[in-house]
Amino acid sequence: MRALAIDLLGRSWFALAWWMVGLLSMGAYVVAIYGSLGGTEEFQDLWDAYPESIRELIGDVNIGTIDGWIHLEFMSWIPLVLGMYGGIFAAGNISKETETRTADFVLGLPVSRTEFIASRLLVGIVNIGAICVGSFVMLAAMVPLMGHDTSPDRYALALANAYLLGAALFCGYAFIASFIDEQARVIGIAIGGTLVTYIATAALRAASAPDIVRWLSPFEHYRAAEAMSGRAMEPGSLAVLAVATIAAGAAALYWYNRRDLAA
Repeated sequence: MRALAIDLLGRSWFALAWWMVGLLSMGAYVVAIYGSLGGTEEFQDLWDAYPESIRELIGDVNIGTIDGWIHLEFMSWIPLVLGMYGGIFAAGNISKETETRTADFVLGLPVSRTEFIASRLLVGIVNIGAICVGSFVMLAAMVPLMGHDTSPDRYALALANAYLLGAALFCGYAFIASFIDEQARVIGIAIGGTLVTYIATAALRAASAPDIVRWLSPFEHYRAAEAMSGRAMEPGSLAVLAVATIAAGAAALYWYNRRDLAA
């Protein structure tokens, strides 16, 4: 499995770098423009202009502070990026390799199906972690550089939550990719599923849906607003995401071992 993982890391770093360049550039821009914006009243007007469902989804933050602004314009959208990246990665390195019969060649070597899928899960989770670490380094450097008070502990906690959510979404899409061989179809499911689930979470919060219903959405367990506001984060949400990651990864391993690749 080590050789498979190293090979995939080598082949995926270039695309990962471009994802990181785009995301980190956006984050740096958000921090850079904060000082040129208006006062607290203008920030409040901006916040009031957001639909109620979006305010519910983003969470209770004071966007008149640098941490609240970063959450509004950067942290709240990171899960969407991680979810889409995870889905595209799963489609390109599980579905595509089965669709093009590359997996047949790899599995003809002394490599088990478990090692093949485990290497994909490992590299995907590592790459998602790299995006989160890069985001932390950018914020920890950019915020004081622009003359603002920095809160690295808040950034770390919020990004740890984003990482767990991204890992759970990726493993879920890896499970889907384990039984759908069409790369384009899995990409469509990942992008559409991520956006629909994100929007549905906003609607459920705005409608004050029962907790048991809202907890079914992975985005319900993204509590970065609490971290970025200095409030205690609910540990249950982090535990749910960790369990979901393990369960979805195990399901991908089980199904890929069970299915008939010759079909």
